[in-house]
Amino acid sequence: MTAIPESKHSTSAAIVRWYESKPQEHRPHMGASLIGHACDRSIWLTWRWALKPSFNGRILRLFDTGKREESRLVEELRGIGADVWDTNPETGDQWRVSAFNGHFGGSLDGVAKGLPEAPKSAAVLEFKTHSNKSYNDMAKKGVKESKPQHFDQMTIYMGLMGIDRAMYMAVNKDTDEVYAEWVHFDKNRFDVLMAKVETLIELTSAPERISEDAAYFVCKMCSFHKHCHGQIAAEANCRTCCHASPIENAAWSCAKHGKLSENVQRDGCKEHLMIPSLVPYGTPVDGGHDWIAYEHKETGKHFVNGPEPLEEYGPAFSSKELHNCPGPLIGEALAVKTDYPGSKVVPVSPQTVEELNAIWDPIATNPDDLEAMPSTRSKRKQRDEIKKSISALETLHERSDSPRRQTR
Repeated sequence: MTAIPESKHSTSAAIVRWYESKPQEHRPHMGASLIGHACDRSIWLTWRWALKPSFNGRILRLFDTGKREESRLVEELRGIGADVWDTNPETGDQWRVSAFNGHFGGSLDGVAKGLPEAPKSAAVLEFKTHSNKSYNDMAKKGVKESKPQHFDQMTIYMGLMGIDRAMYMAVNKDTDEVYAEWVHFDKNRFDVLMAKVETLIELTSAPERISEDAAYFVCKMCSFHKHCHGQIAAEANCRTCCHASPIENAAWSCAKHGKLSENVQRDGCKEHLMIPSLVPYGTPVDGGHDWIAYEHKETGKHFVNGPEPLEEYGPAFSSKELHNCPGPLIGEALAVKTDYPGSKVVPVSPQTVEELNAIWDPIATNPDDLEAMPSTRSKRKQRDEIKKSISALETLHERSDSPRRQTR
């Protein structure tokens, strides 16, 4: 039996929308919680701000549940007689660790002493919540085998804190069971992870994908699936630009504009030049200081990322346009840009979707213009093809200088 869709006016739906209304921003540093991820490309793309996080409201609420569980576990550890510091006594803020000029780091859940496993030893605290299936697997195999990413996170914290013990505590969200595992520092693993961090920070281009199969389980669960396998170019911010690079004190610098504040990094500028590996549907074939020419991997057509079209390579796209135009639509965009110089590609909105027919169809706006519009049938066909692509909430929206009509 098909489930009845939930009314968008229900209280529970309103709660989900409330979570989704909160801004989801990029993290400024490469996080210790992510460094154990199986795919190096995913880690690099996260740090380089390729795509902004876009978790749905249910997942965001789930994250919040995990955060709320932390204070309960701290209270329980204190209740059994342990000394727990959930903040750094010297700063009054959450415990933080960093390395590589501040571009890598993370925040600890706490530090404890007086735990039953070793009362005289200080330990890094790491708290996680699990589904029943995940909890049972982890309790059976141990955190290192079942949750290697969590183990690596603790390894980084222990190494950077100079503490050789950690207490991993997991809560079963279905039964409220609590699992505690005493973890010892693995210096060899720490060295491997730190070498991995250094390599990723120094890379100026995205690493290879972990798999060429879009259905591979790691890829399917990754927030960059639509970029790596779905032909969506990265966002246009300073960290995805060829001109920007990380420098000391967790800062970034631009070859054109000098040192960049974090707010400036998020916005980017009109001179943005996309790192070529972040245009998944194009192969770079030529370039200059402020432009790169590409050959489309499927159609073989050429296009330019830069301020001006080039006679030998065709129309130009700004980096924001490349992000707004999925790879399969580049051909249509090139055709319209050729016919209407100055056209732009912008993200679609509900209003522009509703107006699509009226803007594309000259009969709907002014029947007298029909004879003045050559190839009307082909334009209608092109309009229909573009409408089918709006399911991804991105489409072509080109503006013409012609006083007769605009075209999309």
